[in-house]
Amino acid sequence: MTYGIHDAIMQRLVTRLTQDLITGIDESDPARVGAIKLGPLQGEPEPDTARISLTIHENDPNASDSESWDDQVYDIECGGAITYERRFTIKVRALMELTKENLDEARKIASTLVERIEGSLLKEMFTGVSSGNEYVARGVFAESLTSKIHQGGGPPDAYDFTIRTRFDVLTTRTGVYQ
Repeated sequence: MTYGIHDAIMQRLVTRLTQDLITGIDESDPARVGAIKLGPLQGEPEPDTARISLTIHENDPNASDSESWDDQVYDIECGGAITYERRFTIKVRALMELTKENLDEARKIASTLVERIEGSLLKEMFTGVSSGNEYVARGVFAESLTSKIHQGGGPPDAYDFTIRTRFDVLTTRTGVYQ
């Protein structure tokens, strides 16, 4: 069975991000991610199990109907090849309720997470990622890579940070389409 290019890209991201944010990070590191999942968490895992969780999404699940964040045709080449700008979002939840970091420590953790995620994305070349006659032509655009950190509520020693990183990947479909 051939899966779509979005799934192939997201599966590669799971591998890369798992290496760079979990297995390649010392277990005592407070910015070590506990879980990586495709799509929304839907209650799994519990914050006790993974106080820092990361999800990977096609497009942007938080975009309103008025925001244009869908895939777009980037270029049409002579000979029938079409290049698409495929868009993805990584969402992180860092719920520091049980670990009780102070505000400075919590901010450092959130900032470290953004730095590690962006660095991991820029390292990934997506070599060999394809689906049918479509393949990744260019990895993450540095100019489209954006991250937002939002500090959530809770008592003074129970900070809740959310992070959203959006980025583009170019894919190309080969062949003449009629």
